[in-house]
Amino acid sequence: MTPAPPDTHKRSLSRTLPLSVLLFTVVPLVIAGLLTLTEGAQRLREEQELRARQTASLLAGRVTQLLAAAQRLAQAMAASPAVAAALRQPPGDDRAVAEPLPRIDALGGEWLALVRSFPEVDRVELLDARGREVQTHPPRVREAVPARHLTPSQPPWHTREDLGSVEVRVHLAQEEVEGWVVVGVAAGALAQALDLPAQDGGELRALLRDAQGRVPVLVRRVAGQPPQVQPLPVMEALAAADARSRPVVARSPLGDSGWSVEVQASLDAYRSLVLAELLRFVLMVLVISALSAWLAWRFARSLARAIREVARAARAILRGHYLNAHVALQRDDELGLLAQSFNHMSRELEQRERERDVFGRLVSPEVRDQLVQGELMLGGHEVEVTVLFSDIRGFTQLCEGLQPRDVVLTLNEHFTRMTHAVQRFGGYVNNYMGDAMVVVFGAPTPDPHRVERALHAVVAMRRELAEFNRERASYGAAPLEIGIGLASGTALAGQIGSPERCIYTVVGDTVNVAARLEGLAKQEGGMLAFVNQATRDLLPPPLRECLRPLGERALRGRGTLIPVWGLPEEAELPEPAPHLLRPEEEIL
Repeated sequence: MTPAPPDTHKRSLSRTLPLSVLLFTVVPLVIAGLLTLTEGAQRLREEQELRARQTASLLAGRVTQLLAAAQRLAQAMAASPAVAAALRQPPGDDRAVAEPLPRIDALGGEWLALVRSFPEVDRVELLDARGREVQTHPPRVREAVPARHLTPSQPPWHTREDLGSVEVRVHLAQEEVEGWVVVGVAAGALAQALDLPAQDGGELRALLRDAQGRVPVLVRRVAGQPPQVQPLPVMEALAAADARSRPVVARSPLGDSGWSVEVQASLDAYRSLVLAELLRFVLMVLVISALSAWLAWRFARSLARAIREVARAARAILRGHYLNAHVALQRDDELGLLAQSFNHMSRELEQRERERDVFGRLVSPEVRDQLVQGELMLGGHEVEVTVLFSDIRGFTQLCEGLQPRDVVLTLNEHFTRMTHAVQRFGGYVNNYMGDAMVVVFGAPTPDPHRVERALHAVVAMRRELAEFNRERASYGAAPLEIGIGLASGTALAGQIGSPERCIYTVVGDTVNVAARLEGLAKQEGGMLAFVNQATRDLLPPPLRECLRPLGERALRGRGTLIPVWGLPEEAELPEPAPHLLRPEEEIL
């Protein structure tokens, strides 16, 4: 029987299959999701930048309209004749220092009406050629504002940092009169023009930059709060910090003036949208992963249970336990078909093993195996063998008065012990003939140590017989005596009979000589066995010295004398070498 392979099971299919499903399902899903998420984030970023550019363009249009309207107001006021008349009058340096300047309404009701019709204007100033104030609205003390250095090359829009507003200047030069009309646009009006749309999240800022990069107005809108107009001292610091920290920045110029409207969009809304998409994606991956792993685990557990059942049955077959090799699977898939086929195979193997076992009881295991493999055909071939012939002395008289059943039991017990003794040394029990048995050494498998094995088998048979006689004496049965003959030579071994029925046996003169030598036990007592010259010559010297020459003897049925040697009962054979013994597990 082939030994079962060692158990190398280290991993379970119920764990590896779910992991494989997760690997080949979730990994592509994660890669595709990350690509989609990256694309979505890029799209959201582009949409936010587009909204920022659109917002900047809209606010730039509003501010442009506001400043252009203030410039038109200044030009309309500069065209009034009262302005030229006011500039021709001396500034009146002899007035008291703290006396207020004349109100602008002194120039005429039409000019005052223009100012009042433009609520976005917080002040109007009329300056002479030296930059000194001539008229103001609302009125102010003369020394409150020092004279300013103005030139016609200066841009019309200017940031007035000390007043926190934007002023629009119009140069007046006519009829030898030179001066400036300055209109101040209130920061609140600019903040209204920079009013931002409501945000879903984060913070949005809009600021106005002049040609020098200064920020006169900055409007902030935080989600859920009203817009906030920052004071001028912190505007430039906030604008510079925001320009560095807020990556979404859109600018829209105010014509060719060098001024621009800048929109700074916080990434909080963008990050919240990306985070929401990421959370949805992670949740989807976790749900799909858990569902896939659960389904794969259920399937793998069912599959592993079925495979383990088949593997258990297969290992039972390897160990020769065919009755335990039944696979109890009721499935209508390929595993069910495998289980049915496996059960059919196990039944067939069980039947063949029973036949093999029965066959092995009729012939030796070696002959059985060669017959099964087709190595023994009808006929035979010559082999060198040593034949052991054993017979019970006086068995006929011993059987008188015994029941047939007792005779059979005695023979079976005797042959069982003798068979085990010769098989221990590789002997092949060729035949049982009444109370005699024929054992062959060297067939069906050639054996160079056949003579040594045969002689040690004789001693083993005598020991078994002595043990058996002690048992028989315990219940009052008569002892048994056997005679043994050993003959070595050439014989014909093979399948003898007809194609329909044949047996494996050994025939030839060597077999006859062994039988005739066994008959000498009736004439010569005190001998364990009788051997011919060929057997004695093949023995190694230590065993050869144990034999005693008996001279030439005439054997029944032979016309010539042959030399005979005997193995005395008191002979002490050396212990058999380990290679002469067969392992117990090989003796069936």
